[in-house]
This record gives sequence, structure tokens and C-alpha cells, in this order.
Amino acid sequence: MLFRFLGLLFLWGTIIFTVIQKNDIIWGISALCSIILMHLISKWLRVGGLSQLGLQVKRGWLRYFLFGCLIGIVYQLLRFSVMYCTGTIRIQNLSVDMNALIVSTIILLISTAYIGFAEEIVFRGYLVSVLPYSSKFVVVISAALFTLGHSIDGNFDISRMCFLFFAGLFFAICYVVTRSLWFVAGIHSFWDFTWFYLGADGGTSSSKIINVAINNDMSPYYEWIDVAMVLGSLLLVLFLTRKSFLLQKS
Repeated sequence: MLFRFLGLLFLWGTIIFTVIQKNDIIWGISALCSIILMHLISKWLRVGGLSQLGLQVKRGWLRYFLFGCLIGIVYQLLRFSVMYCTGTIRIQNLSVDMNALIVSTIILLISTAYIGFAEEIVFRGYLVSVLPYSSKFVVVISAALFTLGHSIDGNFDISRMCFLFFAGLFFAICYVVTRSLWFVAGIHSFWDFTWFYLGADGGTSSSKIINVAINNDMSPYYEWIDVAMVLGSLLLVLFLTRKSFLLQKS
């Protein structure tokens, strides 16, 4: 069990190392090596490799993935709409530089796909497979470690912690019920992609189609709206999968 926990820390470290790279070539090499290491280490620790963790290329995998992508997109469109209608964000202008937008879109797709798959492999596929506890307890541990893993930047704001924990529970329950990393990685990847593509983080990245500003008067509520949205999604998925989830074994 100790080696499996150390394996978890090492794999999370490879994700962090990749994310902080500024050079695109080094980032690409690091991302590829990170995914390969996830497969090799999970095989070495007898977890079964990526296919056993939920990335089997079998009948229905593409349907799971595309459905997950759709959920991620719809969720963020709804989230954006709520933010806009409550006056939390303001649309400033649309991006018109098509050449730059095409390139930045491809880059954003690749980066969010890596984050979506890598984090789901580590915090759902790997972690859920190695923990010898009931599924109900495992999803809580997965969500807690997912939250702690994202706290390395030193941001311990309570609203952010709640958002990450509820999101972790949401992803973990989706994985436990479906056992498909294609599904949860699809949700996670396009959850991130759509949010950044809409520019709704208020950042200055060129990887977006809309320039958005966060309303200073509403900024204290920005992350709490996130918490309410993801909590609602968590309760919905619990309601829809309650029978399947309760019947899950460790």
C-alpha cells in the first residue's frame, strides 16, 4: 500500500512538472512521458495499466467519451449563462483574429485534454483501484486528495476548497458508476476547455472567443456561484445514479 501511495504522489508530480513548463516542446515531451509513466507504474504496481483503469478501447468507448464531452460543454455554457445573468461577468468583445484563434484553440484543446485525462487517471482510475475500501468511502478520499492536490498553489480560500471537493465527488461518482475514464475524462477535458474558451475566468489568454471581465461588485460571489453550480450537478448525478452507486462494491 505504501508503494502505491508513493506511486500516486509521483504521478501527481509528473502532472505538476508538465503544467509548469513554459516551452511548448518540453511541455509536449513531458505530457507524453507522464501518460506513459502512468501506464507503466500502474502495471508495475499490479493495478493493471491504463486499459484496466478505464481506458479500454472496446465497444461503446467513443460514445462514452463524446457524451462526457457534451456534458462538460453544456455544464459550462449553463455556468457562463448564470454568471452573465447575475451580472458576475460582463462580455467586453468577441475575438476576431481567426488565425490566432485557430492556433490557440488547438493548443487549448491539447492542454485541457492532457489535464483532463491525466488527473482522471491519477485521482479516479488509479486511486479508486488501489484503495481497499467501499466505493462510498473511496469517492470521499478521491475528492479530498483531488482538493489537496490543487492546493499546492497556496490558495486555501474556503469557496475554492468547496468547489474542488464537490467537483472531485462528482467526477469520482461518475467513474465509480461507469468505470469509464473515457466518460469522466471527456467531462473534465471539455469542462476546462469550454470555460477557458469562453474567457469566463477573466484571464488574458488568447485561447478564447470572448473577452470577459469580472464585475468587481460581484467578485465576492464569483466562486460561490461555482460552488452552488457544482453542488447542484453533484446532487443531480447522485439522484440519477443512486441505485447503481449504492450497489457498487469496493
